[in-house]
Amino acid sequence: MKTKIKIGILGGDMRQSALASYFASEGIECAIWGFDNIHIDSQSVNIVKTLDWQSSIAEARAVILPLPITTDGIRLNCSKSIHMSSIYVPRISEIIESTNKESLIFGGKVPQNIHRLASERNVKLIDFYEFEEFQIKNAVPTAEGAIAIAIREMNITLSGCAAAVVGYGRIGRTLSNKLLSLGCKVTCIARSKKDLAWAECDGCNTQKIENYSVNPGKFDVIFNTVPHIIFDSFLIQKLPSNQLFIDLASLNGGIDIDAAGKRGIKIVKALSLPGKCSPLTAGKIIYDSIKEILTEEGII
Repeated sequence: MKTKIKIGILGGDMRQSALASYFASEGIECAIWGFDNIHIDSQSVNIVKTLDWQSSIAEARAVILPLPITTDGIRLNCSKSIHMSSIYVPRISEIIESTNKESLIFGGKVPQNIHRLASERNVKLIDFYEFEEFQIKNAVPTAEGAIAIAIREMNITLSGCAAAVVGYGRIGRTLSNKLLSLGCKVTCIARSKKDLAWAECDGCNTQKIENYSVNPGKFDVIFNTVPHIIFDSFLIQKLPSNQLFIDLASLNGGIDIDAAGKRGIKIVKALSLPGKCSPLTAGKIIYDSIKEILTEEGII
């Protein structure tokens, strides 16, 4: 691997810290800014915590932004303490305009307007979250994080409990298989015939969403992975008032929060679980994806 290469790493959570450590161990200088609670090993001379974001990206061959790249569609996603301080949080547009045109910018869950802006500025912006292999690997820490929440919130064991998993994509399938291995009675609730067939083959009970909406069964815990409202006010009235609902879906989630609150249903919004529960593993997954691109581009 080539030496004397600089990578700027901005914003995010402990995944970014882990990411910096992995690249630094390869002899690459990592200039970091925008996240706190970072522990820099005294032996890691290749990690530099800069005072401002401009210093991090100056002369960097690649700039790595977080997952998600932004939470408001405008500014960089930084740790809460950075946002609450007097430190200026840059707009994504400012970062794109300040990055060397020959450098690569990476980020996760990049909005289309930011992709368009990068294209207009002739800057190469790569969304690593779109990589199929990344999403498959990232489903593991997400599923394990969801299970950890269930164990914390329930007063019974997962072994023998009745669990519903709504949606059977990468996360839903990974979660269901892990729950099955713990002795859960898992029911997959999905719309796709293909997903329901896979779920049945994997050992789950299955139910179509439209059938479940009419006659929902009783479950000790419901895990939702579908990013649009499935549990509307009509369906919520049919659920037990003490129902535990763990929402893994992005955007606005899969449940009407106001209606659920009136019903007394406990909702746990479980977003960015890899960064919260398994940051070292999650950082390694991001590192592997980005390293492959940097190698293909001849940067490292």
